Amino acid sequence: MVGLAAACEAVRAGHEVRCFEAAAPMGARSAGGTRIFRLAHAAPGLVEWAARARRGWHRWSQEAGVELVGGEGTVVSGEIAAMAEAMTQAGAGYRVVGEPPPLLPAAAPAGPFLVDPAGGVIQAAATGRFLIGVLGPRLAGAAVTGIEARGGSVRVLAGADGWECDSVLVAAGAATPALAAQVGIRAPAAMDHHARFTFALRDPAAAPPCWLDDSHAWQPGFTSYGHLAGPGLWAVGGHLPGGQTRWEMGREQAVQASAETVGRYVTDHLTGLLPGAVEMVYCTTIADAGDGVSAELAGPVLAVWGNNLFKHAPYLAEVLVTALASGELPTTFEAAAPR
Repeated sequence: MVGLAAACEAVRAGHEVRCFEAAAPMGARSAGGTRIFRLAHAAPGLVEWAARARRGWHRWSQEAGVELVGGEGTVVSGEIAAMAEAMTQAGAGYRVVGEPPPLLPAAAPAGPFLVDPAGGVIQAAATGRFLIGVLGPRLAGAAVTGIEARGGSVRVLAGADGWECDSVLVAAGAATPALAAQVGIRAPAAMDHHARFTFALRDPAAAPPCWLDDSHAWQPGFTSYGHLAGPGLWAVGGHLPGGQTRWEMGREQAVQASAETVGRYVTDHLTGLLPGAVEMVYCTTIADAGDGVSAELAGPVLAVWGNNLFKHAPYLAEVLVTALASGELPTTFEAAAPR
């Protein structure tokens, strides 16, 4: 997502662009049809980034001719004090309530609840189609194997081909650490497994707000997120305690542990859902990293990484292209650093 967005922003700025994709675009950490948008973050800088990104999403929606972020709103329950303070400092609108907001698909969710009216469901697959259409033939289906900085220029190696250019952005998800290391940039390489599961809503006409459940009310150490994945469908992802999704556990075992825990959570707590997942989306995440954006520049090569970057993509793309064109990292990255 970030690579496609930055490539499109570079095209908009008048640059000659080539975007390399090792496999199907939007097929790795950006997989799945939907995501959550929210202003609610625990750092004022990230709230401001999200607010700027929200304006970018509006522009993209106008250009795509389809609404890419819905108006469902986002609710955070449980540990909300830091988010409320950050949103206050950033001047973002929100409210805190003690009673569960309407339509949350749970019998007795634990509060308090922070309601973020600017939140909603990102139509991720539709966004990907829009960006791919903008790039057109600039999208190259090849895996980058090498990056060679040569004075003021860079050579990108992809299979038997190479491309000489002025600057390179490495936004390659799990492949970023190895590629960035070729030019001396150290990005975190430790990963976790993550899976989210889609269930049918008992009321197929319901449109609940996106929900981040940080209350630990169902089980100590377990938090979750959920959002509308389509008409009558609700996607649920869980963050499991006890290292059950660590990389060394292996994908199969980590996904099985997630499926069992999320399944129990749905049966016990999310009474608005029918048991039995109908879809699973798998991806990797950076281990022990919360919200935030990290970037490092080494000559003409810029690498970017972080978890939960999807929602920031329109604004992040602008910042990245500015950095590539100027050869300097904007100070705005300081405000978005992981906490």
